Amino acid sequence: MNLLDLSALGALVEDLVMGDTVQISRPAGPPVLNPGTGELEDPPPRVVYEGPGAVLDSTATPGITVPVAGQPYPDDPKTTYRLLTPAGAPVADRDDTVRVLRAAQDPALIGRTWRCTQPGLAATVIAVRVTWLDENNPRGEPVP
Repeated sequence: MNLLDLSALGALVEDLVMGDTVQISRPAGPPVLNPGTGELEDPPPRVVYEGPGAVLDSTATPGITVPVAGQPYPDDPKTTYRLLTPAGAPVADRDDTVRVLRAAQDPALIGRTWRCTQPGLAATVIAVRVTWLDENNPRGEPVP
Protein backbone atom coordinates (compact mmCIF):
# COMPACT_ATOMS: atom_id res chain seq x y z
CA MET A 1 0.00 0.00 0.00
CA ASN A 2 1.36 3.41 -0.97
CA LEU A 3 0.33 6.42 1.10
CA LEU A 4 0.11 9.86 -0.44
CA ASP A 5 3.27 11.75 0.58
CA LEU A 6 2.81 15.53 0.66
CA SER A 7 6.21 16.32 2.18
CA ALA A 8 7.45 17.91 -1.08
CA LEU A 9 4.39 20.17 -1.15
CA GLY A 10 4.95 21.03 2.52
CA ALA A 11 8.59 21.93 1.80
CA LEU A 12 7.47 24.15 -1.09
CA VAL A 13 4.92 25.97 1.11
CA GLU A 14 7.55 26.36 3.83
CA ASP A 15 10.03 27.87 1.33
CA LEU A 16 7.49 30.18 -0.34
CA VAL A 17 5.23 31.25 2.54
CA MET A 18 6.80 30.52 5.94
CA GLY A 19 9.37 33.30 6.02
CA ASP A 20 8.46 34.46 9.51
CA THR A 21 9.80 33.09 12.78
CA VAL A 22 7.00 32.24 15.18
CA GLN A 23 6.90 31.03 18.76
CA ILE A 24 4.17 28.90 20.33
CA SER A 25 4.07 28.90 24.13
CA ARG A 26 1.73 27.57 26.80
CA PRO A 27 1.27 28.07 30.53
CA ALA A 28 3.90 26.16 32.51
CA GLY A 29 1.54 25.41 35.37
CA PRO A 30 -0.84 26.95 37.87
CA PRO A 31 -0.12 30.32 39.48
CA VAL A 32 2.42 30.29 42.33
CA LEU A 33 2.59 32.48 45.39
CA ASN A 34 5.18 35.26 45.30
CA PRO A 35 6.24 35.51 48.96
CA GLY A 36 7.54 39.05 48.42
CA THR A 37 4.23 40.46 47.22
CA GLY A 38 1.77 37.91 48.58
CA GLU A 39 0.24 37.72 45.08
CA LEU A 40 -0.34 34.68 42.90
CA GLU A 41 1.72 34.94 39.71
CA ASP A 42 1.74 32.88 36.54
CA PRO A 43 5.03 31.07 35.97
CA PRO A 44 6.88 31.95 32.76
CA PRO A 45 5.27 30.18 29.79
CA ARG A 46 6.88 27.08 28.29
CA VAL A 47 7.96 27.45 24.65
CA VAL A 48 6.78 24.40 22.69
CA TYR A 49 7.82 25.58 19.21
CA GLU A 50 10.03 28.26 17.73
CA GLY A 51 10.74 28.22 14.03
CA PRO A 52 9.36 28.89 10.57
CA GLY A 53 5.73 29.85 10.27
CA ALA A 54 3.26 32.21 8.66
CA VAL A 55 0.27 34.09 10.07
CA LEU A 56 -2.43 34.47 7.44
CA ASP A 57 -5.71 36.34 7.62
CA SER A 58 -8.76 34.52 6.38
CA THR A 59 -12.43 34.95 5.73
CA ALA A 60 -13.21 31.28 6.44
CA THR A 61 -16.06 30.43 8.78
CA PRO A 62 -15.11 29.68 12.39
CA GLY A 63 -15.61 26.15 13.68
CA ILE A 64 -17.68 24.70 16.48
CA THR A 65 -15.96 23.99 19.78
CA VAL A 66 -17.02 22.11 22.90
CA PRO A 67 -15.48 23.81 25.97
CA VAL A 68 -17.86 22.26 28.52
CA ALA A 69 -18.97 18.63 28.34
CA GLY A 70 -21.84 18.40 25.88
CA GLN A 71 -22.34 22.15 25.47
CA PRO A 72 -21.26 23.18 21.94
CA TYR A 73 -21.10 26.84 21.05
CA PRO A 74 -19.91 28.70 17.97
CA ASP A 75 -16.29 29.77 18.28
CA ASP A 76 -16.54 33.41 17.18
CA PRO A 77 -13.08 34.96 17.24
CA LYS A 78 -12.62 38.70 16.83
CA THR A 79 -10.43 38.00 13.83
CA THR A 80 -10.00 35.00 11.59
CA TYR A 81 -6.30 34.25 11.37
CA ARG A 82 -4.53 30.98 10.69
CA LEU A 83 -1.03 29.90 11.62
CA LEU A 84 0.90 27.71 9.20
CA THR A 85 3.82 25.69 10.54
CA PRO A 86 5.72 22.74 9.09
CA ALA A 87 3.93 19.39 9.40
CA GLY A 88 6.66 18.24 11.79
CA ALA A 89 5.99 21.10 14.22
CA PRO A 90 4.23 20.20 17.48
CA VAL A 91 0.44 20.44 17.50
CA ALA A 92 -0.60 23.63 19.29
CA ASP A 93 -3.09 23.28 22.15
CA ARG A 94 -6.19 25.37 22.56
CA ASP A 95 -5.26 28.63 24.36
CA ASP A 96 -1.55 28.40 23.47
CA THR A 97 -0.05 31.79 22.58
CA VAL A 98 1.54 32.50 19.19
CA ARG A 99 3.99 35.38 18.86
CA VAL A 100 5.78 36.57 15.71
CA LEU A 101 9.48 37.04 16.51
CA ARG A 102 10.69 37.89 12.99
CA ALA A 103 8.63 38.92 9.97
CA ALA A 104 9.98 38.45 6.46
CA GLN A 105 7.53 40.85 4.77
CA ASP A 106 5.40 42.83 7.23
CA PRO A 107 7.16 44.38 10.25
CA ALA A 108 3.72 45.13 11.78
CA LEU A 109 3.54 41.42 12.71
CA ILE A 110 6.55 41.54 15.04
CA GLY A 111 5.54 41.22 18.69
CA ARG A 112 1.84 40.68 18.00
CA THR A 113 0.23 37.72 19.73
CA TRP A 114 -2.67 35.39 19.04
CA ARG A 115 -4.53 32.78 21.08
CA CYS A 116 -5.01 29.35 19.52
CA THR A 117 -8.78 28.89 19.35
CA GLN A 118 -8.56 25.16 18.65
CA PRO A 119 -5.85 22.52 18.75
CA GLY A 120 -3.72 22.55 15.60
CA LEU A 121 -5.12 20.39 12.83
CA ALA A 122 -3.78 16.88 12.47
CA ALA A 123 -4.59 14.49 9.61
CA THR A 124 -3.49 11.29 7.95
CA VAL A 125 -2.46 13.24 4.86
CA ILE A 126 -0.83 16.58 5.72
CA ALA A 127 1.40 19.06 3.91
CA VAL A 128 1.57 21.79 6.58
CA ARG A 129 0.07 22.21 10.04
CA VAL A 130 -2.81 24.72 10.31
CA THR A 131 -3.95 26.31 13.58
CA TRP A 132 -6.87 28.76 13.96
CA LEU A 133 -6.02 31.95 15.86
CA ASP A 134 -7.74 34.84 17.59
CA GLU A 135 -5.73 38.06 17.87
CA ASN A 136 -4.78 39.22 21.37
CA ASN A 137 -3.94 42.74 20.19
CA PRO A 138 -7.17 44.25 18.87
CA ARG A 139 -6.82 47.26 16.63
CA GLY A 140 -5.89 50.38 18.53
CA GLU A 141 -4.23 48.60 21.47
CA PRO A 142 -0.45 48.86 21.81
CA VAL A 143 1.64 45.79 20.96
CA PRO A 144 3.82 44.69 23.89
